[in-house]
Amino acid sequence: MLRDPIIQNLFPEIFEFEEAVDVIGCLKEWPKSRLCDDKAIARKTKIDIKTVKDILKLLETNNFVYNIRINEICIKIIKHFRSGKLSHEDIAKKVKLDVEIIDQFIEENESLLLETKKTYSQQTLKTLNDNLNALIKGEKKDNEEEEEDLKEKSVEEIEELSEDEKKVLNEDKESDDVVVKEAVEEDSKEDKKAAKKTKAKAKPKKEKAKKRAVNQKFWYLTFDEIIDCLKNGYTTDEEISEKINCKLNIVRKILYKLYDMRLASYKRDKDKETQWYTYDWRFNENEYKKLEFNLASSELKRLNAELDYEENNMFFVCPNGHYRLDFEDASTVEFLCPECDLDLEFEDNQEKIDKKKEEIKALEEIISS
Repeated sequence: MLRDPIIQNLFPEIFEFEEAVDVIGCLKEWPKSRLCDDKAIARKTKIDIKTVKDILKLLETNNFVYNIRINEICIKIIKHFRSGKLSHEDIAKKVKLDVEIIDQFIEENESLLLETKKTYSQQTLKTLNDNLNALIKGEKKDNEEEEEDLKEKSVEEIEELSEDEKKVLNEDKESDDVVVKEAVEEDSKEDKKAAKKTKAKAKPKKEKAKKRAVNQKFWYLTFDEIIDCLKNGYTTDEEISEKINCKLNIVRKILYKLYDMRLASYKRDKDKETQWYTYDWRFNENEYKKLEFNLASSELKRLNAELDYEENNMFFVCPNGHYRLDFEDASTVEFLCPECDLDLEFEDNQEKIDKKKEEIKALEEIISS
């Protein structure tokens, strides 16, 4: 896999970890395969979820990736819609929402929901999330207004009663309150008796389980998204921030890093009315190709050296995976593993050689183009 030129240039240490290369590879594929959440990445790369989260956190700390948070209910609706196996009524039951909300949400956002079959773009997910939240809040507001209307009607009806009718109503209410109070007191006495009997057997209550997070994180490569925006006519930091749902200060940091690497340039204009400066940014495609070429050339040199070493040596490995040694090093330890003292076994490294050749071929095609 060709490593990310910008990340490799700014943060070469990350590529000491093969897992990090695989995670970045998944994030680069997301427009096609929707590999932009930690669980999907872990399944694709067969890396444990904790390592994936640690790598994403490391990349986030260095502003190489950013995340957007989407309501889990929205994600469930999207998945059920994509599967096409459930009716609107069944989806409503699964996510515990009124079927009217599901009907309206799917009807109003069908084109966006269809897009999720191809990609999990930030704009699509964010728009769907906002639209669903608005529908849910709207329903709650309607329910609250109905309750308020009922209260107002009850007050109006009482005010319209005659004095005698009000007096009867109050007497009935007081009578009901007395009956309820006596019943509560009786229940309380019985509860106390029952509590005394079961006190010795009673076990301490378990702590309530923590509520599940209501949001799910989706991750994106910051540089790739910002560069894509610059190529598609989004030239100011505010436009880019809104387009990819990334914090404005992070967008500005990345733009200035691109500027320092000569990958972006800007033109500054002063607004005559507000006296504020605006910056119009432009991506330098030629400089990016130079950077990619230089890094690909270095990578090609490294791979050729590794291929030469694999082709011109015999290798011996520990059955427990502790060591892999060439013939010279293996002979110095008498073909015994320095860790567990088991006999080293001969390794057929043809698969490694073939893999190196494939990587070299891919890089040579990139360099030639």
